[in-house]
Amino acid sequence: MRILVTGAGGFVGKHLLDLLAKQAEAEIFGLDIFSAKHQVDSKIINIDACNLLNKKNVYDKLSSIKPDLIFHLAAMASVADAWKSPEKVVNNNTICQLNLLEGLRKLRLKPRVLIVSTGEVYGAVSTKDLPISETSALKPNNPYSVSKVAQEFLGLQYFESFGIPVIISRSFNHTGPGQKGDFVVPAFSRQVVDIEQNGLRPVILVGNLETDRDFLDVRDVVKAYWLLANKGVAGQIYNVCSRKTVKIKQILDLLLSNALKKINVKKDPARYRPSDAPLVVGDNSKLKEATGWEPEIAFDKTIVDALGSMRITSAIAGSVATKQSIT
Repeated sequence: MRILVTGAGGFVGKHLLDLLAKQAEAEIFGLDIFSAKHQVDSKIINIDACNLLNKKNVYDKLSSIKPDLIFHLAAMASVADAWKSPEKVVNNNTICQLNLLEGLRKLRLKPRVLIVSTGEVYGAVSTKDLPISETSALKPNNPYSVSKVAQEFLGLQYFESFGIPVIISRSFNHTGPGQKGDFVVPAFSRQVVDIEQNGLRPVILVGNLETDRDFLDVRDVVKAYWLLANKGVAGQIYNVCSRKTVKIKQILDLLLSNALKKINVKKDPARYRPSDAPLVVGDNSKLKEATGWEPEIAFDKTIVDALGSMRITSAIAGSVATKQSIT
Protein backbone atom coordinates (compact mmCIF):
# COMPACT_ATOMS: atom_id res chain seq x y z
CA MET A 1 0.00 0.00 0.00
CA ARG A 2 1.10 3.55 -0.78
CA ILE A 3 -0.30 6.19 1.53
CA LEU A 4 -0.25 9.93 0.79
CA VAL A 5 -0.82 12.58 3.47
CA THR A 6 -1.37 16.19 2.41
CA GLY A 7 -0.63 18.81 5.03
CA ALA A 8 1.81 16.29 6.49
CA GLY A 9 3.95 18.96 8.15
CA GLY A 10 1.07 20.42 10.12
CA PHE A 11 -0.09 19.76 13.66
CA VAL A 12 -2.47 16.90 12.85
CA GLY A 13 -0.35 15.69 9.93
CA LYS A 14 2.66 14.96 12.14
CA HIS A 15 0.55 12.99 14.61
CA LEU A 16 -0.97 11.04 11.72
CA LEU A 17 2.51 10.23 10.37
CA ASP A 18 3.45 8.96 13.84
CA LEU A 19 0.46 6.63 13.83
CA LEU A 20 0.91 5.43 10.24
CA ALA A 21 4.60 4.68 10.78
CA LYS A 22 3.72 2.37 13.66
CA GLN A 23 0.50 0.78 12.41
CA ALA A 24 0.49 0.77 8.61
CA GLU A 25 2.56 -1.66 6.59
CA ALA A 26 2.92 0.80 3.74
CA GLU A 27 5.08 3.32 1.96
CA ILE A 28 4.20 6.70 3.41
CA PHE A 29 4.46 9.92 1.41
CA GLY A 30 3.95 13.39 2.82
CA LEU A 31 3.22 16.66 1.05
CA ASP A 32 3.30 20.14 2.49
CA ILE A 33 4.13 23.67 1.40
CA PHE A 34 7.72 23.15 2.60
CA SER A 35 9.87 20.02 2.46
CA ALA A 36 10.90 18.39 5.73
CA LYS A 37 11.88 15.10 7.31
CA HIS A 38 9.70 13.56 10.00
CA GLN A 39 11.28 10.99 12.29
CA VAL A 40 9.29 8.28 14.04
CA ASP A 41 11.65 6.19 16.18
CA SER A 42 14.31 5.06 13.68
CA LYS A 43 12.12 5.64 10.62
CA ILE A 44 12.39 8.77 8.49
CA ILE A 45 9.38 9.95 6.45
CA ASN A 46 10.11 12.48 3.74
CA ILE A 47 7.69 15.37 3.40
CA ASP A 48 8.02 16.83 -0.09
CA ALA A 49 7.25 20.42 -1.00
CA CYS A 50 4.12 20.73 -3.13
CA ASN A 51 1.90 23.77 -3.60
CA LEU A 52 -1.57 22.26 -3.99
CA LEU A 53 -2.72 25.47 -5.67
CA ASN A 54 -0.41 24.57 -8.56
CA LYS A 55 -2.09 21.98 -10.80
CA LYS A 56 1.13 20.76 -12.39
CA ASN A 57 2.77 20.24 -8.98
CA VAL A 58 -0.21 18.20 -7.82
CA TYR A 59 -0.54 16.11 -11.00
CA ASP A 60 3.19 15.36 -11.04
CA LYS A 61 3.14 14.14 -7.44
CA LEU A 62 0.05 11.99 -7.96
CA SER A 63 1.50 10.52 -11.14
CA SER A 64 4.74 9.65 -9.34
CA ILE A 65 3.25 8.29 -6.11
CA LYS A 66 0.07 6.59 -7.44
CA PRO A 67 -1.38 6.36 -3.94
CA ASP A 68 -3.78 3.67 -2.75
CA LEU A 69 -4.97 5.85 0.13
CA ILE A 70 -4.99 9.61 0.62
CA PHE A 71 -5.51 11.59 3.82
CA HIS A 72 -6.35 15.12 2.68
CA LEU A 73 -5.52 17.30 5.68
CA ALA A 74 -4.02 20.30 3.88
CA ALA A 75 -6.05 23.45 4.57
CA MET A 76 -5.96 26.83 6.24
CA ALA A 77 -7.70 25.82 9.46
CA SER A 78 -7.87 28.92 11.68
CA VAL A 79 -11.28 30.53 12.11
CA ALA A 80 -9.54 33.70 13.34
CA ASP A 81 -7.44 33.86 10.13
CA ALA A 82 -10.56 33.23 8.06
CA TRP A 83 -12.22 36.32 9.48
CA LYS A 84 -9.11 38.36 8.64
CA SER A 85 -8.64 36.96 5.10
CA PRO A 86 -11.87 35.25 3.99
CA GLU A 87 -11.01 35.26 0.28
CA LYS A 88 -7.62 33.65 0.89
CA VAL A 89 -9.04 30.88 3.10
CA VAL A 90 -12.00 30.03 0.86
CA ASN A 91 -9.86 30.06 -2.28
CA ASN A 92 -7.02 28.03 -0.75
CA ASN A 93 -9.15 25.29 0.79
CA THR A 94 -11.43 24.88 -2.21
CA ILE A 95 -8.88 25.05 -5.04
CA CYS A 96 -6.32 22.82 -3.30
CA GLN A 97 -8.87 20.04 -3.04
CA LEU A 98 -10.22 20.61 -6.54
CA ASN A 99 -6.71 20.22 -7.96
CA LEU A 100 -6.24 17.00 -5.99
CA LEU A 101 -9.51 15.47 -7.18
CA GLU A 102 -9.03 16.62 -10.77
CA GLY A 103 -5.56 15.11 -10.74
CA LEU A 104 -6.98 11.77 -9.67
CA ARG A 105 -9.67 11.95 -12.35
CA LYS A 106 -7.30 12.85 -15.17
CA LEU A 107 -4.77 10.20 -14.15
CA ARG A 108 -7.55 7.62 -13.76
CA LEU A 109 -6.55 6.92 -10.16
CA LYS A 110 -9.13 5.83 -7.61
CA PRO A 111 -7.51 5.66 -4.17
CA ARG A 112 -9.67 5.85 -1.06
CA VAL A 113 -9.64 9.52 -0.04
CA LEU A 114 -10.38 10.76 3.48
CA ILE A 115 -11.33 14.44 3.32
CA VAL A 116 -11.03 16.15 6.68
CA SER A 117 -13.87 18.59 7.22
CA THR A 118 -15.04 20.19 10.47
CA GLY A 119 -17.90 20.32 12.95
CA GLU A 120 -17.88 24.08 12.26
CA VAL A 121 -20.09 23.39 9.21
CA TYR A 122 -23.09 22.97 11.54
CA GLY A 123 -22.78 26.50 12.91
CA ALA A 124 -24.88 27.50 15.92
CA VAL A 125 -27.25 24.63 16.74
CA SER A 126 -30.23 24.98 19.07
CA THR A 127 -29.83 23.11 22.35
CA LYS A 128 -32.97 21.10 21.56
CA ASP A 129 -31.18 19.71 18.46
CA LEU A 130 -28.09 18.51 20.33
CA PRO A 131 -26.05 16.36 20.09
CA ILE A 132 -25.27 17.18 16.46
CA SER A 133 -25.59 14.24 14.06
CA GLU A 134 -24.43 13.91 10.47
CA THR A 135 -27.99 14.65 9.33
CA SER A 136 -28.13 18.01 11.15
CA ALA A 137 -28.57 21.07 8.94
CA LEU A 138 -25.46 22.83 7.63
CA LYS A 139 -25.36 26.44 8.85
CA PRO A 140 -21.74 27.60 8.44
CA ASN A 141 -21.25 30.89 10.24
CA ASN A 142 -17.67 31.83 9.35
CA PRO A 143 -15.59 31.83 6.13
CA TYR A 144 -13.57 28.78 7.22
CA SER A 145 -16.64 26.60 7.66
CA VAL A 146 -18.01 27.82 4.32
CA SER A 147 -14.80 26.62 2.66
CA LYS A 148 -15.20 23.23 4.34
CA VAL A 149 -18.77 22.85 3.07
CA ALA A 150 -17.37 23.47 -0.41
CA GLN A 151 -14.71 20.80 0.16
CA GLU A 152 -17.34 18.31 1.28
CA PHE A 153 -19.59 18.92 -1.71
CA LEU A 154 -16.68 18.68 -4.12
CA GLY A 155 -15.63 15.38 -2.61
CA LEU A 156 -19.14 13.95 -2.78
CA GLN A 157 -19.54 15.18 -6.36
CA TYR A 158 -16.36 13.39 -7.48
CA PHE A 159 -17.59 10.24 -5.73
CA GLU A 160 -20.97 10.41 -7.46
CA SER A 161 -19.67 11.53 -10.87
CA PHE A 162 -16.38 9.65 -11.18
CA GLY A 163 -16.46 6.88 -8.61
CA ILE A 164 -13.54 8.16 -6.53
CA PRO A 165 -14.15 6.56 -3.11
CA VAL A 166 -14.30 9.65 -0.91
CA ILE A 167 -15.02 9.50 2.83
CA ILE A 168 -15.58 12.67 4.86
CA SER A 169 -14.81 13.28 8.52
CA ARG A 170 -16.40 16.20 10.32
CA SER A 171 -13.88 16.69 13.08
CA PHE A 172 -14.88 18.74 16.11
CA ASN A 173 -12.39 20.61 18.29
CA HIS A 174 -9.14 18.76 18.94
CA THR A 175 -5.88 19.75 20.52
CA GLY A 176 -2.73 18.28 22.03
CA PRO A 177 1.06 18.51 22.02
CA GLY A 178 2.53 20.51 19.17
CA GLN A 179 -0.49 22.64 18.30
CA LYS A 180 0.33 26.26 17.45
CA GLY A 181 -1.52 29.35 16.29
CA ASP A 182 -4.60 31.15 17.57
CA PHE A 183 -6.52 28.03 18.64
CA VAL A 184 -7.66 28.29 22.23
CA VAL A 185 -5.32 25.78 23.94
CA PRO A 186 -2.04 26.90 22.29
CA ALA A 187 -3.05 30.56 22.62
CA PHE A 188 -3.54 30.17 26.36
CA SER A 189 -0.51 27.87 26.73
CA ARG A 190 1.77 30.29 24.89
CA GLN A 191 0.81 33.11 27.27
CA VAL A 192 1.40 30.89 30.31
CA VAL A 193 4.83 29.81 29.06
CA ASP A 194 5.84 33.38 28.15
CA ILE A 195 5.06 34.40 31.71
CA GLU A 196 6.97 31.41 33.14
CA GLN A 197 10.07 31.63 30.96
CA ASN A 198 10.30 35.22 29.78
CA GLY A 199 9.30 37.14 32.88
CA LEU A 200 6.27 38.81 31.30
CA ARG A 201 3.63 40.48 33.45
CA PRO A 202 1.57 37.65 35.03
CA VAL A 203 -1.67 38.47 33.24
CA ILE A 204 -3.31 36.27 30.61
CA LEU A 205 -5.63 37.90 28.05
CA VAL A 206 -8.78 35.95 27.16
CA GLY A 207 -11.90 36.18 25.02
CA ASN A 208 -15.24 34.48 25.68
CA LEU A 209 -14.78 31.83 28.38
CA GLU A 210 -18.42 30.72 28.62
CA THR A 211 -18.71 28.67 25.42
CA ASP A 212 -18.89 24.87 25.72
CA ARG A 213 -17.03 22.77 23.14
CA ASP A 214 -16.67 19.12 22.22
CA PHE A 215 -12.91 18.42 22.50
CA LEU A 216 -10.75 15.43 21.62
CA ASP A 217 -7.06 14.70 21.90
CA VAL A 218 -5.39 14.86 18.47
CA ARG A 219 -3.92 11.38 19.05
CA ASP A 220 -7.44 9.97 19.35
CA VAL A 221 -8.50 11.92 16.26
CA VAL A 222 -5.82 10.43 13.99
CA LYS A 223 -6.81 6.93 15.18
CA ALA A 224 -10.32 7.74 14.00
CA TYR A 225 -8.95 8.87 10.62
CA TRP A 226 -7.02 5.63 10.17
CA LEU A 227 -10.05 3.53 11.04
CA LEU A 228 -12.33 5.55 8.76
CA ALA A 229 -9.88 5.26 5.88
CA ASN A 230 -10.02 1.49 6.23
CA LYS A 231 -13.57 0.82 7.42
CA GLY A 232 -15.60 3.89 6.46
CA VAL A 233 -18.14 3.68 3.64
CA ALA A 234 -17.35 5.72 0.51
CA GLY A 235 -19.75 8.62 0.03
CA GLN A 236 -20.52 8.81 3.75
CA ILE A 237 -19.84 11.49 6.36
CA TYR A 238 -18.75 10.77 9.94
CA ASN A 239 -18.55 13.04 12.97
CA VAL A 240 -15.26 12.73 14.87
CA CYS A 241 -16.10 13.97 18.34
CA SER A 242 -16.33 12.96 22.01
CA ARG A 243 -20.05 13.54 22.72
CA LYS A 244 -18.89 15.46 25.80
CA THR A 245 -18.36 19.16 26.40
CA VAL A 246 -15.80 21.23 28.23
CA LYS A 247 -16.20 24.94 28.97
CA ILE A 248 -13.39 27.17 27.74
CA LYS A 249 -13.03 28.44 31.31
CA GLN A 250 -12.30 24.86 32.44
CA ILE A 251 -9.45 24.68 29.92
CA LEU A 252 -8.01 27.93 31.24
CA ASP A 253 -8.37 26.76 34.85
CA LEU A 254 -6.53 23.49 34.02
CA LEU A 255 -3.66 25.42 32.46
CA LEU A 256 -3.45 27.91 35.32
CA SER A 257 -3.48 25.10 37.90
CA ASN A 258 -0.45 23.59 36.13
CA ALA A 259 1.37 26.90 35.67
CA LEU A 260 4.64 27.46 37.55
CA LYS A 261 3.61 31.00 38.55
CA LYS A 262 0.43 32.62 39.79
CA ILE A 263 -1.31 34.25 36.82
CA ASN A 264 -4.24 36.68 36.73
CA VAL A 265 -6.90 36.75 34.00
CA LYS A 266 -8.03 39.79 32.00
CA LYS A 267 -10.74 39.88 29.31
CA ASP A 268 -9.70 41.25 25.92
CA PRO A 269 -12.60 42.38 23.64
CA ALA A 270 -10.33 41.93 20.59
CA ARG A 271 -10.31 38.19 21.25
CA TYR A 272 -14.07 37.79 20.87
CA ARG A 273 -15.35 36.37 17.55
CA PRO A 274 -18.01 38.13 15.44
CA SER A 275 -20.21 35.02 15.88
CA ASP A 276 -19.70 32.14 18.27
CA ALA A 277 -21.98 29.19 19.05
CA PRO A 278 -22.49 28.99 22.85
CA LEU A 279 -22.69 25.17 22.96
CA VAL A 280 -21.31 22.54 20.56
CA VAL A 281 -21.50 18.79 21.14
CA GLY A 282 -21.49 16.07 18.51
CA ASP A 283 -22.95 12.59 18.16
CA ASN A 284 -20.20 10.05 17.39
CA SER A 285 -22.39 6.93 17.22
CA LYS A 286 -22.05 6.54 13.43
CA LEU A 287 -18.25 6.57 13.69
CA LYS A 288 -18.28 4.07 16.56
CA GLU A 289 -20.66 1.73 14.75
CA ALA A 290 -18.60 1.78 11.55
CA THR A 291 -15.14 1.42 13.09
CA GLY A 292 -15.32 0.45 16.76
CA TRP A 293 -13.39 3.63 17.63
CA GLU A 294 -13.40 4.97 21.17
CA PRO A 295 -11.52 7.99 22.53
CA GLU A 296 -8.87 6.87 25.03
CA ILE A 297 -6.98 9.92 26.28
CA ALA A 298 -8.32 11.89 29.27
CA PHE A 299 -8.69 15.60 28.61
CA ASP A 300 -6.63 16.56 31.66
CA LYS A 301 -3.70 14.64 30.15
CA THR A 302 -4.25 16.37 26.80
CA ILE A 303 -3.94 19.79 28.43
CA VAL A 304 -0.88 18.84 30.52
CA ASP A 305 0.84 17.39 27.44
CA ALA A 306 0.00 20.46 25.35
CA LEU A 307 1.44 22.79 27.99
CA GLY A 308 4.57 20.65 28.35
CA SER A 309 5.08 20.67 24.60
CA MET A 310 4.74 24.46 24.51
CA ARG A 311 7.37 24.78 27.26
CA ILE A 312 9.83 22.65 25.29
CA THR A 313 9.19 24.56 22.05
CA SER A 314 9.65 27.90 23.79
CA ALA A 315 12.83 26.80 25.57
CA ILE A 316 14.36 25.56 22.31
CA ALA A 317 13.43 28.81 20.53
CA GLY A 318 14.97 30.80 23.36
CA SER A 319 18.17 28.74 23.20
CA VAL A 320 18.45 29.24 19.44
CA ALA A 321 17.88 32.98 19.79
CA THR A 322 20.57 33.20 22.48
CA LYS A 323 23.12 31.38 20.30
CA GLN A 324 22.33 33.61 17.33
CA SER A 325 22.77 36.74 19.41
CA ILE A 326 26.16 35.49 20.65
CA THR A 327 27.43 34.65 17.16
